[in-house]
Amino acid sequence: MKNKELQEYIQTQIVQSPKRLKGLTNDMQGKPLFKRSIFLVLKKYVTDFLKKGTEPRIVVMPGLRGTGKTTLLAQLFLSLPNEDITKLYLSVEEAIKRFDVNLWDIIENYEVLIGKHIEEIDTPLILFLDEIHYDEKWALFLKSMYDKSKKVMIFCTGSSALLLREQINADVARRVFFADVHPVSFSEYMLFKYNKFPIKGIGQIIKDAILYSTDAKDVYEKLQKEENNVKNYWLDVDAFEMQRYIKLGTFPFTLRSENEVLAVSFVSQIINKVIYTDIPQFYKFETETLNRIDKILYLISETLGVSVTKLSETLEMKPDTLRLILKSLESSGLILRIAPYGAHFRQVKKASKYLFATPSLRFSYLSSRESIGLFENYQGSLFEDIVGMYLDRIIQPFGGFSLTYDVSEGGADFIVTLGNQKVVIEVGAGKKGYKQIMTTALKVNSKYNIIISKNELEYSQEFNALKIPLNYFLLM
Repeated sequence: MKNKELQEYIQTQIVQSPKRLKGLTNDMQGKPLFKRSIFLVLKKYVTDFLKKGTEPRIVVMPGLRGTGKTTLLAQLFLSLPNEDITKLYLSVEEAIKRFDVNLWDIIENYEVLIGKHIEEIDTPLILFLDEIHYDEKWALFLKSMYDKSKKVMIFCTGSSALLLREQINADVARRVFFADVHPVSFSEYMLFKYNKFPIKGIGQIIKDAILYSTDAKDVYEKLQKEENNVKNYWLDVDAFEMQRYIKLGTFPFTLRSENEVLAVSFVSQIINKVIYTDIPQFYKFETETLNRIDKILYLISETLGVSVTKLSETLEMKPDTLRLILKSLESSGLILRIAPYGAHFRQVKKASKYLFATPSLRFSYLSSRESIGLFENYQGSLFEDIVGMYLDRIIQPFGGFSLTYDVSEGGADFIVTLGNQKVVIEVGAGKKGYKQIMTTALKVNSKYNIIISKNELEYSQEFNALKIPLNYFLLM
């Protein structure tokens, strides 16, 4: 479909993108924003492609709204040279809504502008496509572009990883590489906010210790070696900084704001955008049903385990409809479902536990409830959100890993399964004793057991367990 207005729009993007994107990558004072750790990975992909023509050539960057995907795309665009390559940045949402077209129409009109087909280009073409999921056939488009020319590389952002992965078949999956954009880690938070650099290599050491040790003593000894480094890192960190991070620091846009009310408002806007813009693209709910999702999230914010039967009675909603809503919230990246431990057929009969994808989402709902003692009253749930967020991030890229919980009375918060080995993890806002995790440990025959809380680093030979302070865990 030839479209003169669309061609003029594309031409304008080519000319104005550098200036417009510079505004996205600088703060209010005009200083460049920090680049997230994933930026280095993405930059290496494009550098290797330009130098050696290597894979991946199609990089999809999914993530929850507000995690900085558009800023990453802009930083990547501006980091590349203007000579010997062609760069094109497009907001897919804007182009599709404005001109009622699809991605193929956009490329067809781009070909008219440059006077040749994509198959005929002889210099590298790097496409930066923001919010690609606004085209329902985005996956087929990427496959088509991949097959057209080895000179083409595409970086694109989209909604949650689950939603995007659900739309890809095996044929397309072979050509597409996913680079998930997660919420901000504590180390990134301190870097962005205070220019405090992380301890080199500490994140990998802690992760490997927690996941790949032989027993609790092995975990303890590995972490004990880093004790001085960890203490030195926290030495000049304000006592309330961890609390500020857990409440609102997992979203990049909140880092420059000292106004908590305003930051909470921004988080609420993200939630509304997911409910009324993202979810309807993949789930065809009636408006009345969409309007009740906010209430469901409000109710989830009060508790961790969700009984579909009880919740459907409270909301006067059919259980099947509620299950579909919970699935849509999980797919959109707002909540993280932790299935009960056990065989699959047993999981169906037991309640799943729903954490928020970041504690900032839960805090935005809690803020509407009360103010005095808010963090203290709900810090157990907020701590569990942050631990779930970290665990999900570190085990997501690997096959054979799963994250479940013990549904029984007093059962452990998390069971990390690595192949046929299991690590039991309990999270506590206050002081926790080892006996609290032993029921689960014996049930699943765990490799070792971990309590994450405000305790000091401590090892128990008797229980094959150790206590890891949250200030260690957050440095992963």
